[in-house]
Amino acid sequence: MIGHDDQRSYYRMMINAECILVVNSVEAPQQFNAICRDLSANGMAVEINQEIEAGEDVSVKINSTNIQIPSLTAKGKVLRSRKEADNLFVVGIEIIDLA
Repeated sequence: MIGHDDQRSYYRMMINAECILVVNSVEAPQQFNAICRDLSANGMAVEINQEIEAGEDVSVKINSTNIQIPSLTAKGKVLRSRKEADNLFVVGIEIIDLA
């Protein structure tokens, strides 16, 4: 266990990196520019200007700015979406698979 107040199994890295979030809906995929606030071994928090429903399947791509560090592409499921301000939502995503 990490600490008394945090029940997570993995540490979160605060990264604040630009990313592309794709909602893989049945009708048609929707792509959004977003900011990945933090990342852990099994999840991430992403800032976006639209609410995304819990349970949605998503893909997230974070491009690397360093040629020695590969870009990250992850498939996941939205666990929660919380409004922080007008047109600003924080979406919690469980990572299902890394590509």
